[in-house]
Amino acid sequence: MGSLQLKSIRKAYGAHDVLKGIDLEVKDGEFVIFVGPSGCGKSTLLRSIAGLEDVTSGAVLINGQDVTVTPPAKRGISMVFQSYALYPHLTVKDNMG
Repeated sequence: MGSLQLKSIRKAYGAHDVLKGIDLEVKDGEFVIFVGPSGCGKSTLLRSIAGLEDVTSGAVLINGQDVTVTPPAKRGISMVFQSYALYPHLTVKDNMG
């Protein structure tokens, strides 16, 4: 995939801030998982990285190129959402291993 960098990503719906200044750097070859309780912003963050959701402010960079306003189809990335039923008989470690 290459590298991913998020700079002060903010997403608001009206007066409600969902993402509050997210900074993240993922280097080429690294693997990232976003984990948290329901409603904490994981899906919004993924959708913002993929370009399916506009950010209120901040920048999304892929391989050093600002793609904040680039359409999803031209970003050259993909994402996978979790499914609790994928391997329900395995532990988290076994599912990820």
